[in-house]
Amino acid sequence: MVFQLVAKLATLAILCALWSCTQKPLLTLPSKKEAQVGPVLSGTGAPKAPAALDVATREEREAAVAQTSVAETQALGETIVSLGNPAETGFWVKTPLLGTKSFGRVTHKETGKSVNVTLLPLDGQGSGSQISLSAMRALGLPLSSLTSVVIFQE
Repeated sequence: MVFQLVAKLATLAILCALWSCTQKPLLTLPSKKEAQVGPVLSGTGAPKAPAALDVATREEREAAVAQTSVAETQALGETIVSLGNPAETGFWVKTPLLGTKSFGRVTHKETGKSVNVTLLPLDGQGSGSQISLSAMRALGLPLSSLTSVVIFQE
């Protein structure tokens, strides 16, 4: 008699637990829209040449490489950059070296080439940084490289 009561209560508890699992998800993942930073190209699944994905205009390229006063910038530090999402357009760098969105400049240590960029925070200390396709091409960096750059903030 006691055994049957315990078995019924255990079955009831299991059924209640299973029913509650259907009421709300155990893990909620953020949607892709929340994770996107700016305009994102669509239809990039098929292999394409970098020039086809780099949609920056001539004026945007000129503004990106225009010289700015060094006195107005603060060096945030040196970081290793790799190509970020090539479908995210513009001139940007995502880096753990800052906590809020700002503007700045990235300089390639070996060549001295620089590009003006939007600086975006990237979670994770010591994880390196991500750079946009347009900024990487403006610096003349190989797209598959891991390159050391210095980041300056305005």
